[in-house]
Amino acid sequence: MTHMTPRGAPPVAPPSLSATRFQPSLDRGRLREAVAVRRQRLAEREADLVAACEKTVAHGAARHLRLDDRATWDRAAWNRYVGTAMQLEPDFMPEMLRLIRDVERLERLVALPAASQASAARAAALQNARNGEM
Repeated sequence: MTHMTPRGAPPVAPPSLSATRFQPSLDRGRLREAVAVRRQRLAEREADLVAACEKTVAHGAARHLRLDDRATWDRAAWNRYVGTAMQLEPDFMPEMLRLIRDVERLERLVALPAASQASAARAAALQNARNGEM
């Protein structure tokens, strides 16, 4: 494809990716940052869920029960905890599962060897050359 230039100058081919020396790559630093952000958000959501469940346990708990020591919890406390977790599952789990999938996907990208990254860049350049995008 050619582009017409103003004032009747000869047509020029547009610059291609290889001419601009664009090399596709994975910025591992940004990927690691994205993993950290999602892990932090997941930890926050887990803490929110646990706090909501413990709040239910505290309501109506026996005097000997200590929230910070689950060894002191009786069957009724555990039943309240699990019951609340089951009730809150639709509110918390979709986002938590999405965050887990995101972390796993991003970690796989971070784990790609550098050779694979260079190989992918060469393959993209070769494909562009075959398509006439020099």
